[in-house]
Amino acid sequence: MAKAVCEITLGIDVSKDELVICDWDTEQITRLVNQPDKIKDWLGKLCGPIRIAIEPTSNYHLEFVEQAHALGLIVYLVNPNQLAHYRKAINVRNKTDPADAWLLARYLAHESASLRPFKPQCAKAQRLWALIKRRGVTVSARQKLQQSFRESKLPAKALFSEFEKVIARIDQKIQALIRALGWWIDYQRCLSMPGIGPVNAAALTAVFHRGAFASSDAYVAFIGLDIRVRDSGRYTGKQKLTKCGEAEIRRLLYCAAQPARSYHLFEDYYQRQLEKGLSKIAAKVALARKLARIAFSLLSNHSSFKKQEIAYS
Repeated sequence: MAKAVCEITLGIDVSKDELVICDWDTEQITRLVNQPDKIKDWLGKLCGPIRIAIEPTSNYHLEFVEQAHALGLIVYLVNPNQLAHYRKAINVRNKTDPADAWLLARYLAHESASLRPFKPQCAKAQRLWALIKRRGVTVSARQKLQQSFRESKLPAKALFSEFEKVIARIDQKIQALIRALGWWIDYQRCLSMPGIGPVNAAALTAVFHRGAFASSDAYVAFIGLDIRVRDSGRYTGKQKLTKCGEAEIRRLLYCAAQPARSYHLFEDYYQRQLEKGLSKIAAKVALARKLARIAFSLLSNHSSFKKQEIAYS
């Protein structure tokens, strides 16, 4: 009788210079230099079915993830916040690189049924999302500098003119990538919504094509605009956003909520949230969530926004 092949479970803690790898079954710790050639040599020595849990760390994990996926290995990206809560739940007090690698391996060994394997986007889609985030950083830097120079009353017109040129170039590249990816029609569908500008539409389209979402709830949860409820017995906890996923898409949708109120049904929806006792910020977040749901509906049904035809209760 052929011997059953056991699946190898690995947890990998990532830093700029080093990868610390833990084998769940043997508890063997391996330290690997985080360089493409070293990673290639090490992966080439692996055999058998392998699954890997790795915590995203800036961009330092990308080289390993891309090489491992190209070899057909199953890779799971573990959310750092989830891992931190998991560490507390199982009462692990030490936090070292080997301990983190062991924790990732344990997490995968016990929770794999609830995890989704990593599926990389194509290079153009990755480039698109990188540009969207880079634009957000540029806009934030411009705002901080404007406030600083306003207080100092120093002349800076030329500086901010350059900022505008950089942002305009990023916008051109974003639209070029959307056309190259074949997402232009979906982009136009999002752009048909009140309050949604070119960058908002690009971000909503990019998120929609990031994965297969079963419903608008899954789409909203991926963005991180879903609500975390904490109730127990007579205790009613404060409801907060989960804030999973990229913060930039949440920022863009929140910013879009204000101009979206120019459409009277969106304004009515916003006022109803205030009547429920929500703060102005919370009401804008609720409207931003509604915008995400509508965008998902338009993209899923291959239709454009038509006023007076969507419920906003």
